[in-house]
Amino acid sequence: MSPKELRWGILATGKISTNFSKDILTDPSTRGVSDVSHRIAAVGSRSVESAQAFVDKLHKLDAPFDWGAKQGKLDGCKVYGNYDGVYNDPNVDAIYIGTPHVAHFDNAKNALSAGKHVLCEKPFVMKLEELDELIALAKKHNVFLMEAVWTRFQPIAYAVQEVLFSGKLGKVKRVEADFSIDFKPDALPDSHRMIDPTLGGGSLLDLGPYPSVWAMLTLFQHPDNHRTPPNILFTHQTPYARSGVDLNSRWLLEFPGLGGVQALLTTDMGVTGGGERGAVIVCEEGDIAIEWGLSNPSRFWITPHTGKRMGLIKSKTEHHHPVQGNSGMAYEADEVARCVRDGKNESERMRWEESRIVQGWFDRVRGDAA
Repeated sequence: MSPKELRWGILATGKISTNFSKDILTDPSTRGVSDVSHRIAAVGSRSVESAQAFVDKLHKLDAPFDWGAKQGKLDGCKVYGNYDGVYNDPNVDAIYIGTPHVAHFDNAKNALSAGKHVLCEKPFVMKLEELDELIALAKKHNVFLMEAVWTRFQPIAYAVQEVLFSGKLGKVKRVEADFSIDFKPDALPDSHRMIDPTLGGGSLLDLGPYPSVWAMLTLFQHPDNHRTPPNILFTHQTPYARSGVDLNSRWLLEFPGLGGVQALLTTDMGVTGGGERGAVIVCEEGDIAIEWGLSNPSRFWITPHTGKRMGLIKSKTEHHHPVQGNSGMAYEADEVARCVRDGKNESERMRWEESRIVQGWFDRVRGDAA
């Protein structure tokens, strides 16, 4: 049986759309995939010129990203100076939304209403009510909808879960996850996406999906949790004085399904997270430490407790699980292609329920600060 080829329409031509497009133009076999493949059938931008420049750039990529163009995966790609052309293009199966946060809802709503499958960048939307409307539209039009949390589909995410869920470390006791990057906000213009509140600026919406995904993968998806939603115990935001967006955010969760295990999640755009560890899952017999850069880490360590409190884990071991043959975004595209092939509305790995939970956290953190 030949692989399922998914025909993509790309909305917006910025950095994240570029990275996604480059990744889906890599050879699937280099990441061990043979059942699905990808083609870029249309690109929408604010002008035909910028859309054409985007496609031209994709034709001139270096290895391994040049494979798709050589295989004709860009042949016949239509360029539009608007997004409506992509929504209505009969040769587009699925639309990738790489626009600013505040545009996600309208873009996804229009795509779903046109009968297109949708992969929408995180954060999905600006409030939970918008997400619920999108889910209703996906059901109404019988199309696929997923938030583009690429980390969930990378090899390291499965590897961490395998260790944690095996029970070799005993029960989970606590999780701390921090994704902080010093954007040098004082040097950024008022119009920058991290500074401008009309673009959904601040650390929470831009960085928050990454500590959140590790809490969801390690605690919410833990077999002993039985998908029991957590409670929010505490929230805090420090406003950035110049524009009022959040300089940093933190929130404390409690998972009653795991006996009250807590997770402290942190974002900050004014400082880079300390040390080599971005997240720590503290367990009875030892800990899992995931390297800094929670969006796409490649290593984690299993570490013993210190001193007289040492459990069954007696020595530190390093576990390396890098992405293969792409930068990490092709895995989520493969998931979309498989779900579309199988007639699914949502991914079992990235369920609407889980997007709703995380969106609820963001709404609560922002609401408490207001």
